[in-house]
Amino acid sequence: MKATVLGIGTELVDGQIVNKNAAWISEKLKELGLTTALHLVVPDDRKLMTEALDFCASHGDLLFITGGLGPTTDDFTREVVSDWTKRTLKFDEGSWQHIKERLEPRGYVVKDIQRQQCFYPEGATVLKNAEGTANAFFLEANGKKIFVLPGPPREIEAIWHSSIAQWLDKNTTDIDPYITRYWDTIGMGESDVATIVEEALAGIEVEKGYRVHLPYVEVKLSFFKSEEKKFAPYVEKVTAALAHCLITRDQQDVPLLLSRALQSYSSVSVQDSATGQFLMNRLMPVMRDFMTTKSWSFSNNAIDEEAQVRLSLAPRDEHSCIVRIEKGAQKFTDILEAPYKSMQMKERRHQYFAEIAMIFWLKHL
Repeated sequence: MKATVLGIGTELVDGQIVNKNAAWISEKLKELGLTTALHLVVPDDRKLMTEALDFCASHGDLLFITGGLGPTTDDFTREVVSDWTKRTLKFDEGSWQHIKERLEPRGYVVKDIQRQQCFYPEGATVLKNAEGTANAFFLEANGKKIFVLPGPPREIEAIWHSSIAQWLDKNTTDIDPYITRYWDTIGMGESDVATIVEEALAGIEVEKGYRVHLPYVEVKLSFFKSEEKKFAPYVEKVTAALAHCLITRDQQDVPLLLSRALQSYSSVSVQDSATGQFLMNRLMPVMRDFMTTKSWSFSNNAIDEEAQVRLSLAPRDEHSCIVRIEKGAQKFTDILEAPYKSMQMKERRHQYFAEIAMIFWLKHL
């Protein structure tokens, strides 16, 4: 079962907003072992929308359509889907009551223009939207399974958790999931990492992929779940080949792991004069989530000597820095040497120091 995701809205093709919905939907499908064949975005144009539906249907069994379910004249997704599926639109009284129940207690006057949000192709299942006025709908037509969703991300997420997730759990039990194994490496370029992997897997037919997300180079191997035992020796072979530069496996997140480890301490102080903002930008968002009831601070020149855990990172010279962790009377120190030596790679060195320092601290917590 392959999926396609079609985003509808002139604001998407104009670059006014980024189509994050497609990425979010694909991520959820990936967790179930489903493959997304393509993402497509078209403006509020009936001809292009119809052509896009044809294209998506030719590449997938499961179609997700987002956007164009509102009450204004440029919201005509339901009409295009109705024409494409040759299903007559029918008014749904329950959806009209849903709109009134959402708006009237808030002091809004419900207008007749909003009745257009209550029409669905004949035979469609209405999916209640707990976060907005536009209910979604599902139907099977033209040999495809089609989910038509509103545009706002929080509304898609609400509908997903209340309806779509259960449908997918029920209807994907018989599929052979397509799974991916991941390796995050550091300190080597993409071509160098790829050369190592290609040599390790010479003669092996398996889907390989590479992605740079600084300071990491990610390696991916994908195969069907039923082939997991067959590919297990090659997964281990890649792991061994990358051991000298390997940091994490299967999308583990270093800041997340460190923040979880710091949860057991009442106070934390971080001093960083080596990476500019890189360490703070990586660590602070996660610490906000995991350290809400703790005392913690960041500084580029001072450390709180009273903190239960004190983490510091200071430059030693252009290509190295000193990393330290203090827990009460315990102290651990090391010198980090960056593999990036050229003057043009100063930023890459800062990113490297931030990641390796977090790994060092995690090791000694």
